[in-house]
Amino acid sequence: MPNVDRSHTRPRRMLGLAAGLLGGLLSLPVDAATARDLVAGWAARLDQRASELEKAPRVKATLVGAGMVLKKGDGGMVDAVVPGPVQPPADAPSAPVALPDPADAALWALAGIAPPPVDVSIPTLTLPVRARSADRVGRLAARLVELGHLAPDRWTDSFDDELEAAVRSFQTAEGLMPDGKVGEATRQALDRTPAQAAALMRNAVASLKSFQATVPDRVILVNLPSQTVTYIDRGALVFTMRAVVGRPSRQTPLIQDKVTSVTINPTWTVPPTVLTEDKLPNLRKKGNSGIKNAVVYLDGKEVVPERVNWWSVTPDRIRIVQQPGDDNALGRFRFNLTNGDGIFLHGTNDPRLFDRDMRAASSGCVRLADARGVAETLLRPASVDKAAIDAQLDSGKTRTIALPAAVPVRFVYWTATVEPQGTVRVHPGIYEDAPGVAEAAPVKRVPPKPPTRPVQAGASRQAKETGTIQQVARTRT
Repeated sequence: MPNVDRSHTRPRRMLGLAAGLLGGLLSLPVDAATARDLVAGWAARLDQRASELEKAPRVKATLVGAGMVLKKGDGGMVDAVVPGPVQPPADAPSAPVALPDPADAALWALAGIAPPPVDVSIPTLTLPVRARSADRVGRLAARLVELGHLAPDRWTDSFDDELEAAVRSFQTAEGLMPDGKVGEATRQALDRTPAQAAALMRNAVASLKSFQATVPDRVILVNLPSQTVTYIDRGALVFTMRAVVGRPSRQTPLIQDKVTSVTINPTWTVPPTVLTEDKLPNLRKKGNSGIKNAVVYLDGKEVVPERVNWWSVTPDRIRIVQQPGDDNALGRFRFNLTNGDGIFLHGTNDPRLFDRDMRAASSGCVRLADARGVAETLLRPASVDKAAIDAQLDSGKTRTIALPAAVPVRFVYWTATVEPQGTVRVHPGIYEDAPGVAEAAPVKRVPPKPPTRPVQAGASRQAKETGTIQQVARTRT
């Protein structure tokens, strides 16, 4: 039996738990009787906070403005090098040189001696100039003074240690990652006016009230603007964690669905969009898929990719399957849904994205910061304990375990949420064309089409995991 290293799951799980405590999605006291009561409480708190902001007097708000990430060392004065004249190429025709004296020129010509060059060079100078980013750094400092994170007499246009500490203080107060850098998420939070924040809260209140009427008492919530996943069981919040959702060009859809089973040690079949736009160009240029531990199929047969002329191959003839393991793009767990678009929840082999505030980076699926913790929670009713999960992970083999009762999943678009202590967080829309008030649409049940060619052994194994070959072929991550 292969010995699989599970040490990576511990820090990842701790990351998910910490995210649930510090930057999670939503919660109120767990004595709420039902999920409807919980949602109603969130709506009431958002409504209250929006009213407070709308009644507050207007105050000065300096806009930092969009631009490059600001970080320590930006702004202030920098040394600018002013070079001398540009030297012409060696083969360029020489410009006529004014001779000091015509008589001397004649003597040089008679003697066959070239006239001496005239020295017109200018020495290179280094001058202190104001950095391009100094204006934005100055506006950043002014905004932090207005918000009370920087003393008025400490204004500066140079991003120094004191300004970095003020940025970290602001980020902590806003529930952002306190990295001391002003990226897009921090910049939006700094530039957001009370009126804009109140509007985002009002949008969320309307969506919550609509959602309240149909929310199940046991449900997984995937909130796209906050890029988080929350699990409610019988009206009590069980966990909440950071997630990675679809990027704007490959948006995660707003659907109603359910988790029917959990796959341990899943394989990953590269979805059509990723295959066409990312992996086929790699095959053509480098002769490999660029995916570790992957098997490449051409017309249903396994091939050695370096021996194929991929320039004459169309995407519909190719299938790439990554085998289970620590390198697998889905991580060690996949939570299978029933939609026909290949959207599901899963782990990851690269947890670094969870350290970011902007995590809209997938091809549509939802990556979980603590997939192991989710698996333990959902598999408990199936009498699968931690020891059984460990044994399956150690085996290295793929296994799909059906849940005794499917768990509803709701993809929502709430632009403001409430934390356990009642703190309100706002989340600007990550998709420009997303509705201000959005409700998850029921999943359209589309019967899978039969495969058009014989299914190979690898495909049969995939079919057992998800139910149909078509579903596997369309999965996204």
